[in-house]
Amino acid sequence: MSTPIPVTVHGAEGRMGRLVTELIEADDDLQLVGLVTEPGCDQPAGTFHPRLPLTGQQELAAVHRHGGVVVDFSLAPALAGLLAQCEQSAAALVIGTTGFDAAQRDALADYAVRHPVVFAANFSVGIPALQLVLKLLARTLPDGFTAEQIETHHVHKKDRPSGTARWLAASWEAQRSGAEVPIHSLRLGEIIGEHTWLISDAEETLQVTHRAHSRRAFLRGVLPAIRFVADQRPGLYGLTDVLAELAER
Repeated sequence: MSTPIPVTVHGAEGRMGRLVTELIEADDDLQLVGLVTEPGCDQPAGTFHPRLPLTGQQELAAVHRHGGVVVDFSLAPALAGLLAQCEQSAAALVIGTTGFDAAQRDALADYAVRHPVVFAANFSVGIPALQLVLKLLARTLPDGFTAEQIETHHVHKKDRPSGTARWLAASWEAQRSGAEVPIHSLRLGEIIGEHTWLISDAEETLQVTHRAHSRRAFLRGVLPAIRFVADQRPGLYGLTDVLAELAER
């Protein structure tokens, strides 16, 4: 029997962090070793979690020790502290946090020179499939077709537009010589997440939508990503790399 992969969840108190924790604890191939939150919000074992303490970010390296995988679903401003602590642990990273600026993306790419990183704005299975469809449409449709995107999320979501919307737009733009895709952001009620594309010319319109029915949809790729990144050479990978490896098995 193989040794379980040690995993720490960074952003453990958040909605996604709690769901990730549940998934990891239910998987025999993974061992939950740490739950990390923002500095100053520590809690002893038996309060937030029955077995593990909730630890401030400044102690991540102490609880995670060496190797393994850190899974991050937190906020963009926490990235610098996260990378500093993970460097001490030589940890592989799975990152689902969005809203990074150019300097933060550069810092993440620099970390990936020395350690494997899977970075995805969305860990659902349907979003990478939507990206492939959009790439195909961008290559196939005549130049007269233009695209706009509408992304809708719950009122608690801070980044606007969403990281997923920006990622999808970049995929289309790369195929269309940089033609910018306008993104319209809506924050309504408790909507989990929708990304709708309208692609039209004077004669025809295509509409393509991905709709998440629960937050668990955003996590379907997390466990495969943990297994993937734990056994990879340094580099910056995406969810499409993870799914491609699964398809080859």
